[in-house]
Formats: sequence, C-alpha cells, structure tokens
Amino acid sequence: MTQVPTPRRRRLMRLALGLSLALNVMILGALGGAMWRHGGPGPRGDGDLPGLRSYASPYVQALPPEARRDLHGKMRSSGKAHHLDRAARRALYDEMLAALRAEPFQADVAAAVLAAQGEAAASVQTVAHNAWLAEVSAMDTAARKAYADKLQERLQAGHARKKDKRESKAER
Repeated sequence: MTQVPTPRRRRLMRLALGLSLALNVMILGALGGAMWRHGGPGPRGDGDLPGLRSYASPYVQALPPEARRDLHGKMRSSGKAHHLDRAARRALYDEMLAALRAEPFQADVAAAVLAAQGEAAASVQTVAHNAWLAEVSAMDTAARKAYADKLQERLQAGHARKKDKRESKAER
C-alpha cells in the first residue's frame, strides 16, 4: 500500500527540490563565470605565452577594474563602423560556404570573404590597441609600474598553470 504524502511533507519536498535547483544554478553560474573571466581552456604547447588568438587578454586582465571599464567603454563608443554586426558576419560565412560548395571552387570569392573578415578583425584590433595605449599612456609612472608588475604576475601564473597541467598529464 502506498502512502499519500501529507501537505507538510509535500511542502518539505518542494523546498528541498527548490534548494537543490538553486544550488545547482549557483554552481553552474560560478563555473560559467570562471570560464568567462579566464577565457576557458587555453591554447596548448606555447610555453608561458598566451595563444595568438588571445594575446591581448593578459594586457586587459592586468588593468585595474575601472581602467578595464574605461577600455570597454571606448571600444563600444568607437561605433559599429569598426566591426561587422552579427548579420554581416553571418552573410560572410554564408558566402564562404557557397564558394566552398561551388563547382568549380570559387577561390576568388573565398579570398574576398577572407579579406573582408580580416579587415573587420584588423579594424577592431586597431581600435582596441589605441584604446589600450590611451589607458596606459594616461597612467602615472607608479601606476604604470604597478600595472607592469600585475601583467608579469598574470603571465607567470598562466605559465605555472600550463606547467602544472603538463606535469599532471605526464603523471597519468
């Protein structure tokens, strides 16, 4: 014979399920936030330096929080002229897919797509470089030296994490 749960037992069960759900969401949020902040798994095998794709990350991460906010604000205020919106990026990928599937292969179309994507990336990178340089140029000597120390710490910490990962893989 099965027991019918009492109203109190149902309330306790709902509370337990709600707390369990909240705990799971908190854990997922913490993991997601850590990956977002630190860029997830890094490139492999490049010693103590960040990968080409993320070479600028240590420069930005070593900035004080208010300087990072200023840098991101300058990037946003630079306007859409410096980068492609989502629809334009999608259109370029669609053009590349069409060029890859065309018979015969349309190398000139593929080259034009790569050039457009490269120009967009380069313009964003130029804006980012200029914004970063303006931030660093505005620092006084003491702040700039403290920034250099923080940057060195981040680079060394990245090297230590990669070394630890290599050592733990070698032990397996």
